[in-house]
Amino acid sequence: MAANSPFHPGEQEIQNRLGMREQIEEVGQRFIRDHLPEQHREFYAGLPFLIVGSVDEQGRPWASLVAGNPGFISSPDPSTLVIATQPVFGDPLRDSLIDGTRLGFLGIDYQMRRRNRLTGSLTRADEHGMEIHVDQTFGNCPKFIQARAVNFGDRLESIGDARPMHEFQQLNKRAQAIITAADHFFIATYYSADDNDMAQGTDVSHRGGKPGFVRVDDETTLTFPDYSGNYHFNTLGNILLNPLAGLLFIDFASGDLLWLTCTAQVIWEDDELSAFAGAERMVRFTVEHARLVENALPLDFSFIEYSPFLEQTGSWEAVAERKVARIKGNTYREYKIAKVEPESENITSFYLQPCDDEGIVCHRAGQFLPIEILPVGAEKPVQRTYTISSAPNGMFYRLSIKREPSISGEPPGIVSNFFHDHITQGKTILALCPRGQFTLDSSSTRNAVLISAGVGITPMISMLEQLDRNRATCGCSRKFWFIHGARNSAEHAFGDFVRRMAAQWPNLTTHIRFSRPGEADVKDRDYDSVGRVDVTLLKSLLPFDDYEFYVCGPGPFMETIYQDLKELNIADKRIHYEYFGPGKVLASPHPGKVAALDLKNHGPVAVQFAKSGVSAVWDPAKGTLLDLAESEGLAAAYSCRSGVCQTCAVKLLAGSVSYLDPPATLPPEGMALICTAYPDVSHGDTPGGKSTEQQAEAIILDI
Repeated sequence: MAANSPFHPGEQEIQNRLGMREQIEEVGQRFIRDHLPEQHREFYAGLPFLIVGSVDEQGRPWASLVAGNPGFISSPDPSTLVIATQPVFGDPLRDSLIDGTRLGFLGIDYQMRRRNRLTGSLTRADEHGMEIHVDQTFGNCPKFIQARAVNFGDRLESIGDARPMHEFQQLNKRAQAIITAADHFFIATYYSADDNDMAQGTDVSHRGGKPGFVRVDDETTLTFPDYSGNYHFNTLGNILLNPLAGLLFIDFASGDLLWLTCTAQVIWEDDELSAFAGAERMVRFTVEHARLVENALPLDFSFIEYSPFLEQTGSWEAVAERKVARIKGNTYREYKIAKVEPESENITSFYLQPCDDEGIVCHRAGQFLPIEILPVGAEKPVQRTYTISSAPNGMFYRLSIKREPSISGEPPGIVSNFFHDHITQGKTILALCPRGQFTLDSSSTRNAVLISAGVGITPMISMLEQLDRNRATCGCSRKFWFIHGARNSAEHAFGDFVRRMAAQWPNLTTHIRFSRPGEADVKDRDYDSVGRVDVTLLKSLLPFDDYEFYVCGPGPFMETIYQDLKELNIADKRIHYEYFGPGKVLASPHPGKVAALDLKNHGPVAVQFAKSGVSAVWDPAKGTLLDLAESEGLAAAYSCRSGVCQTCAVKLLAGSVSYLDPPATLPPEGMALICTAYPDVSHGDTPGGKSTEQQAEAIILDI
């Protein structure tokens, strides 16, 4: 652990996992204090209630609520917090107030959407309240707090009076109803090391979402999506080292309080996680004990409004719909054109919404959509891929398409011209689920540079929209540069959007370079410089730092920018790129991942297409596995025929494949890009080490 770090090993491990350790350490050193600044002392003094995290004698964490008229919390000096009240009836906190105990505190103002975290040691507890010595304190992110106003009545006068209390090990219907109606809850966790580690102790935090964001899986299991926060990972870091957690749910209508003590598991990868909009990970709780006290809430609250950040989050209902849609992921669905909108003289946006009621699969910013259309006069459908230029939203995909020469030997403009000339509002097209590995890493805290030219702007706009949604996240000062090249304003798509973002977003720097400004173009209004985007421009704009680079545009532009960045000693893993049309691998392929393939003396291989029940024999004259499928009359999905778009990816049920030219991005394990794949013969050596005529295993594909 870093010397004098405000983060313990569990927090540091997660920060390392997500590639943000150094940045967050720097933030923590600046903003996590061992005392209360004056503004925080005033904040606590004005609160009518406080959330407290404690640990009972069995080592179980609990989240509790104490309340009083404003002023019941005071801070006589920056290292001390005094709380002049008693826990409510039935609150487990009553049994945990022992001198020296380390407690966690969350001061939260629902109406102003402010909160402050504090950990400290209990120095006094009696009938008058408690006194705390401050160990750590810091301001906390305001996202996902639902606004509510406090209404003072006479409940405070009976805060300790006995009320009906129920205890159980399995969630009954009443408990389940409280949980599934909740739009937030509080979670207490605990980490213990040695007395000299100020990062240890009890932590209590707030988690918010749309009503129903906590799912009751069964009578003892809950799951909730965890959204982006301040990247400290106090809660998750504690869970990593000690999986015990305490939850508090409030029923504002009845005043009932529900306490749970659980074991917790963090889920980093899951099909549901990838389908839940806004979720960075999920946390699953197994309930060990529950306590429900009726009408125990000592204050009345009136609802004002939900957090505006909830708009970018999903729901369990949407996840279920998207799971159905994903089952059909390799099947074309019908989409209607909801809107057509010009972006420049040669780029037009088409908004796609599914024709059925099964929901839309949320993409990741930067991905593309494989589509299929039947142009006028064409004998068979034509497949293409177009980048989705909108951020994930659960409602529509936006494709921004330029009139340009087509690829793969088709007549110039057969698809793009068809869109511009024939696809109008109300028309329908077919599309698969979103694909592609050129995606925004929203978990990174490195400064990022988005570099594009021409229609390569489309994934960058999707990323900008996503970053704009995330930019209110507390605790990080991540900066972004958007650098784009176009011929002139007539061909510059999304110019107004980019300028609007730059005006609203202090951490976003934009630079637009025109190669041939038009007569009406005005410098410093329509563009910033003349020429082409190159390394000289990058050097003049970017301070020396460690960046993530995202690059997209025409082939020659991509190759030049990539080579220039490499000459500046930028690591391959820091350069993310996407080609339009036939792909090319700029970086050297990872050794050992893709075997070079020699087709000489490559004997016949049995190939089975499992779904269609077709069997065939492959030999080098048959070409790729896609060529073989088509020769057998099978209509396999594809688009680029070069291993870039991954539209052709299918499950490899048996055997193994390799590639003459390594694809830009390898498919997931157990999948094959059949448009460039051949049966693998790398295992064809005999046990004695002498190669015989190479034979591959039988191939079984899920087609």
